[in-house]
Amino acid sequence: MKKLISLFLVLALLLGVLAVPAMAEETRTRTIGALSYLTMSEKEDDAIDFALRQPLRKILKLLGVLVREEKGGGPVKTVTQYYDTLNDLILALESGKLDDIVLPYYTARYLCATNDRMRMNMEYHPEKATGVAAWALSLLSDGYSFLLKEENTALRDEFDAQIIAMKEDGTLQKLIDEYIIKASEGGEPLAIEFEQFEGDPIKVGVTGDLPPMDYISADGSIAGFNTAVLAEIGKRLQKNIKLVQVYSAARSLALSQGKVDVVFWTRGMSENMTERRTAGVHLADIMAASADTLTEEVQAIFDQAAMPDQETIVKWIARDTPAESIITQPYFTDFTINVCLKDAP
Repeated sequence: MKKLISLFLVLALLLGVLAVPAMAEETRTRTIGALSYLTMSEKEDDAIDFALRQPLRKILKLLGVLVREEKGGGPVKTVTQYYDTLNDLILALESGKLDDIVLPYYTARYLCATNDRMRMNMEYHPEKATGVAAWALSLLSDGYSFLLKEENTALRDEFDAQIIAMKEDGTLQKLIDEYIIKASEGGEPLAIEFEQFEGDPIKVGVTGDLPPMDYISADGSIAGFNTAVLAEIGKRLQKNIKLVQVYSAARSLALSQGKVDVVFWTRGMSENMTERRTAGVHLADIMAASADTLTEEVQAIFDQAAMPDQETIVKWIARDTPAESIITQPYFTDFTINVCLKDAP
């Protein structure tokens, strides 16, 4: 009798286990760190992320421009925390407060080459960006420009003319090769020598917070690609350039108060977007010319996301630009990518 009762108990337990419904997969939280904005609120950034960045990144992953090894199953909730400086971002990552940090690609390459604890957690293949993918990449990329007060249009136009000339004669590409491509493979960005001319200098604010673009070495000398571009512009304009170190979050204030005439701006419109806008090319034109990449899966992402029109998107991109300011032509474009610790899941 005891054996029979035991058998019934075992059967009851088994039936009880089988009767329990499958548990829903637990949502994982991934905390991402990003550099803070000057004027755009976190709420506005979240809205842009949901309506623009997330669907466009899905397209780039689908078309092989971004490749990421997804580890761990189940849904993931992303939470973004903002920091004023790159150093604060790195400290938060290394202390375990963040899972990833979002950085411009070439800054990420530089940091991963010089910090053996860090790695990029996705592969980036811009050469695969054609058709719709090229449009998505240009929307998600940032143009590096100079920011000036809106009444300083004469100086903006002088800078624009030299940036265009440097692109056309190949000088800009040589500076990119030397101060970005090589420097991003590791090593200290080169210090820049400025030629001296008569007359009052153009005061330019630098933060030293974005190697190899804008960098201040251990001995206090200012280096990097942006300063190399400035030195070339100063030489061509026959004007002195005076570099003034400013705190990253105080760039706009330094400009509005007249402490500097120019500051670096890394959240402008990408070069491709600038060219397309000037030429009057809109999303409808891109879609019509991209039948080879406009697959059913890509179209489904567009339909589900209810993408806004291109002019609205352009306004969103420029949301962080401080009031009463203007920017030059972009002289470089970069794409943001995630960096994590090498031992991170």
